[in-house]
Amino acid sequence: MFHMEAFRSSLASGATDVFQQVTYVSAGAVLAQLNNGVQVSTQLSKLHSAFAVATNMENLRLQAPSLLPLPYPTFAPNNIGSAFENPPKAWDFARTPKALRPTEEFDVYASQTSGGAQIVTAFVQFTDGQPMPIPTIASGPSVNGNGQYFVAHATAATTLTANAWSQVTPVLDQALPAGQYALVGARVMSAHALAFRMLPIVAPLWRPGGIAVQTADQLDMPGQRFVNALSGWLGHWGVWLTFYQNTVPNVHIFSTAADTTEDIFFDLIKISDVITAAAQ
Repeated sequence: MFHMEAFRSSLASGATDVFQQVTYVSAGAVLAQLNNGVQVSTQLSKLHSAFAVATNMENLRLQAPSLLPLPYPTFAPNNIGSAFENPPKAWDFARTPKALRPTEEFDVYASQTSGGAQIVTAFVQFTDGQPMPIPTIASGPSVNGNGQYFVAHATAATTLTANAWSQVTPVLDQALPAGQYALVGARVMSAHALAFRMLPIVAPLWRPGGIAVQTADQLDMPGQRFVNALSGWLGHWGVWLTFYQNTVPNVHIFSTAADTTEDIFFDLIKISDVITAAAQ
């Protein structure tokens, strides 16, 4: 399992290789704030992925005491502009997650080269380990669609709050047949959206997510779709969560403006006809 949190700050001075802290967005957060960073969860104590964007974005640096005595990992290139680039630049550790120490402070630093103050937005995902294995996919005809992979499209018309997490309730084009489903990837599009995360109706608490897109032809982060649109690579991030047809997860969207139209794509595998956790 994995979970996304956001960091956002106006960095006062823009100069090459001058690092400043990007503050944890505590509003709507699940993990505890610690100073200007986040306290590493005892359950999700490894790094899954990280990505950042700014108009003059330069370097992204992740800091925690457990990463020493090696130099703090510093990543480039990153995304330059008001949206993630196409294709997006991202740092994906999902297959070999970086270990952190539970309860320590984890911080995000960045540099930008504008010559003046500029906002940097970053997203970091934490995990408990390697991706949860994908369910067996049916290789032939199946009963009631069990074992089949498909993409379910949904829409929403929620007015998003700028520079914050906004909850969106997706409306599926077609209802899902009764049963249990594994979410194995997702795509979210809105005119000014930067990122999204799933909000389960029931447990678990964690909110896995990815980079949002702003136009129909924009590519998703490679690992976040079950089928990579360029390489055909399958299921890089494994199972995000499971749900029943009547508990389709809501979606949190982080946008820079008050968008009112959202497109959502769920990559799904139907697991079984079971409709409740206690069903026999």
